[in-house]
Amino acid sequence: MIVNVETNLLVDCYFKKVERSEIIEKKYSPKGNWAFNWLKPLTHSFEIYGIVTEEYPDMIQGLIALKPNYDEAFRCVDLEIIESAPHNKKLVNKRENVNRKYIGAGRCLVAFACQYSLDKGLEGFVELTSKTSKIDFYQDLGAVSTYGQNMMIADNVALDLAKQYFPGGVKWWKK
Repeated sequence: MIVNVETNLLVDCYFKKVERSEIIEKKYSPKGNWAFNWLKPLTHSFEIYGIVTEEYPDMIQGLIALKPNYDEAFRCVDLEIIESAPHNKKLVNKRENVNRKYIGAGRCLVAFACQYSLDKGLEGFVELTSKTSKIDFYQDLGAVSTYGQNMMIADNVALDLAKQYFPGGVKWWKK
């Protein structure tokens, strides 16, 4: 769940797989005020998922790029990039975003990665490389540093996050 800034109420989140054509059409890239070019993870076999709400079903609230890693030495989900939509970011050009629609999209996306890992038979383990400025964010969610900026969300933490955010399972958006 995420929080509507205007009403301060929790809002149900729905997830959908985001395809290449939508990324191009809706400009999920720096040209559309996103920090990342969301086409790039597709070239490395990552799947892109987005959050939508009933109030704004055609407006992505955040995106995440995930790929299962079944290598016996790693067995986890690789989280390539994660980003709240430009209209949900806390800061825009280092200033408070006064037009913010929802709070909590990033946390919800991390919980989704944990559930994705559980669903893929990877016990909830999620691996990522954090931006320096986001290390505290991931640590607050229970991730631990493995080395440098690499971080891991372990099975017990992942299970707790998945239960907290998706007590009845992930809700998928149906067009």
